[in-house]
Amino acid sequence: MKLFIVLFALCSVLSGCATFDPHGVISRRVGNAAPASGKLDAAARAEAFDFVWTTINTGYLDPAFKGVDWKAVGERYRPLALDAADDGAFWKQLDHMTGELRDAHTRVESPQRYAEIRAQAGISLSVLLVELDGLLLVERVGSGSEAWLAGLRPGARVLRIADEPALGWWRRTVNAAREGSTPLSRQRYANGALNTGKAGEAVAIEFERPDGSRVATKIARNKVSGKPGVLALKLSSGLGYLRFSSFDESIRSETLKALEGLRDTQGIVLDLRDNGGGSTFFARAFAEQFVTGKHEVARINTRSGKPVTLFFGMLDLIKPEFILDGPEKPLNQPLVILMNSASSSASELTATALQSLGRAHIIGDTSCGCLLGYLGYAKVPGGGALAYSEIGFTFSDGRRIEGIGLMPDEAVRPSAADLASGRDTQFEAAVAWLSREK
Repeated sequence: MKLFIVLFALCSVLSGCATFDPHGVISRRVGNAAPASGKLDAAARAEAFDFVWTTINTGYLDPAFKGVDWKAVGERYRPLALDAADDGAFWKQLDHMTGELRDAHTRVESPQRYAEIRAQAGISLSVLLVELDGLLLVERVGSGSEAWLAGLRPGARVLRIADEPALGWWRRTVNAAREGSTPLSRQRYANGALNTGKAGEAVAIEFERPDGSRVATKIARNKVSGKPGVLALKLSSGLGYLRFSSFDESIRSETLKALEGLRDTQGIVLDLRDNGGGSTFFARAFAEQFVTGKHEVARINTRSGKPVTLFFGMLDLIKPEFILDGPEKPLNQPLVILMNSASSSASELTATALQSLGRAHIIGDTSCGCLLGYLGYAKVPGGGALAYSEIGFTFSDGRRIEGIGLMPDEAVRPSAADLASGRDTQFEAAVAWLSREK
């Protein structure tokens, strides 16, 4: 470790790590602290803006910027950002500028949000909404939240939000959201706008229960944990069920151990609904547990067309081939993967890889269509953080999931009645398929 520190320091002095760390995997994580005052002056705003625009200009995966005139985007957003009413609006303008690339992975986080990400915590109402059949409905509610205590349940119809007709509020918020990889991304951002705010800040919500009774209440945003979790069950049917919230390296060992505990089941339901992805290395290690032999399932694209390296090219972090190399004793039982529109990134990578090998049956909704990769946040002058896509995936059958989504083998979408009754039709379809296969 001491030798590494000395080499890094020496390289930084002599060459800016151009050969030691050509992709800035290490150097992007140092420096650029927030000002002592906590507020950005005009010079600090300009420095932050230029850092974001220039970093994307030189490092973004697609040098053609997906057909977007990136120079014109910068010229349009520069006055909007520099003249923003406050720092919160400034960071929001930077994020909207990156949204012009229609890429959910490329984004700017404010200093406050970046601190929450690092602490694996946040502020939330713990409510997710969805528009179905012209109605705005509660899709999910965090158990133990104030929203749950107030009586909000999946399937409830939301009538008003902040004294505004709920459906109008929702559509206005969706339209105002930054762009993402697909239109589905903007709905996720609208839910983010509902949930994000200051701790203790209350939102007026009027809703109608499935029985027709109406409730007008206020619900406060509260601190919530964002730490990833794992749930593994052996069901009475002889099937196994595994769900984990993200491909976070902190739970890799726990997840693989839980999967191993399902080895003696007759089939496995892998629930990747709402799994927002994470580590490509974790995704590979997980998918390999279901594979016999060695298979190249995708090619990894970079801007230069070369691998991502460290230590003067001696260490390949990301190789051009995405290969699954199965263990000596793989899991061979039938496998169903549940997906929804919030399944993204590493969860899409895992599911597509296993589907392409004929190893998994996919049930649910089309996924997010958010399958690119970045090499870690770059610290932005002023204390914010920038993620920008540096890795793309082209599968062996020619498919690209980014901007399109993974199509399920069996499309099952919950209805308003399903939400209201608490019925999980996607899980039911998984059990039915496995019962036929086992």
